[in-house]
Formats: sequence, C-alpha cells, structure tokens
Amino acid sequence: MLEHGQDQAAGLRALLAPPPLALLAFPLAPAQPPHWVARLAHALCALGRKPVVLDGVRGTLAGCFGLRPRRDLLDLLEGRAGFDAVAQATASGIHVLRAERGVEAFAASGAPAQRLLSAFAGLSHGFDDLLLALPPAELACLAGPPHSVPVIGLAPTAVGLVQAYEAIKGLAEGFGYRRFACVGTGEGGGDGPPRLAAAARRFLRAQVAYAGSADDARTATALLRLAAVPA
Repeated sequence: MLEHGQDQAAGLRALLAPPPLALLAFPLAPAQPPHWVARLAHALCALGRKPVVLDGVRGTLAGCFGLRPRRDLLDLLEGRAGFDAVAQATASGIHVLRAERGVEAFAASGAPAQRLLSAFAGLSHGFDDLLLALPPAELACLAGPPHSVPVIGLAPTAVGLVQAYEAIKGLAEGFGYRRFACVGTGEGGGDGPPRLAAAARRFLRAQVAYAGSADDARTATALLRLAAVPA
C-alpha cells in the first residue's frame, strides 16, 4: 500500500508539474559578439513568448540588452539572493541572468543538468523559452547531445564561414554533437549556409539546418522548430 501510494503521489506531481521550457543553446566563444542572440530573444518576445537568458559570456550578452547585472547565478544557487534579485529584465520582459560563475560551480558539483534547467519552468514568471549563451565546454555540460541542437552564428564573409565551421567541428569532435542549426548574423546569406552544411556533412557527418537571418522575425519561429528541445 505504501509503495502504491508513493506511485500515486509521483503521478500527481508529474501531472501538476509545469510544462518544460523550450531550450535554445548558443555556443559562444568569449570573443564572439553575441548581439544576434539578443535580436533573436527580442523576436521571441514579438511572438508573444517569454524568454529567460543565461549569459555565460562575461555579461557581454546582457550588455546587448542594455543591462548590467551585478549578481551571478551563483548567488541564486547558494541562496544569497532570490531570482528577481539576480535576474534583470528589459522593458519587453526578457529576463537575463549573468551565469558564468554559477554554471561553472553547478557543473563542478556533478548534479544532473536537468535539475537546474527544469527549475526555470517552476518559476511563477511563466517563461516559455530558456536561452543558454555559454562557451562550448560549459554548454556541453548543461545541454549535451542528444538533448540540444546548438545554434551557430554565421557571418556573411569568408572568415565567418571558417569560424562557423570551426565551431561546429569543435562541438562535433569534442562533444559528439551531430545536429546543428545555423543563423545568419549579417546582411545577405549568400551561399554560406549551403556551403557550411555541405562541409559539415562531408567531413564531420553532421547535419546543419539554416534557420534564417537574425534580422528576420521569421527566424525565431524557425528556430523553435529546428533547434528547440524540452529543457
């Protein structure tokens, strides 16, 4: 009877649990400008969605929103401050948390990544999307394959094509990712997206789907279809 009661309680908790957030994973090198991720977050807002962003690239993404967080996710994890004291919000309702120290500490703890990711769904803010903007190694700790589809920025230049390919190569060979989404970060896509997809398929056995330009409002919808997975 006790075991049966426990099973019923577990089922009730599952029934009442909030739906998981849509997880979008952005692997960013420290020197890579993250402005295009901010544009996609604004596009999600324009769709009527509520995104929350973890900025693990030294606060540079928060700066693209005009925010200057003074606390880190670590303050929340260690109980020194609540969510609303750690996160800052834009006028349109995008919440941003600086997260490099918190993500590093959480990864070092060995706790399951799902424990952290699912916690955002339980907040009363009613978030729809969780955007992770982190260096590749930290991203792999929180959202490794096959549980995420990394979104790669592609600048419309020869250098941008090489950088995007190198990012995919590092994630594929270093962490085992095989599916990626690609977003153009400048004017004009040109032949960059098909060339990137062809090179990744030939040399890395990886699939790269082009979602569109970060300046196109339709790209956010495409990303939800191509790259979002339950957090």
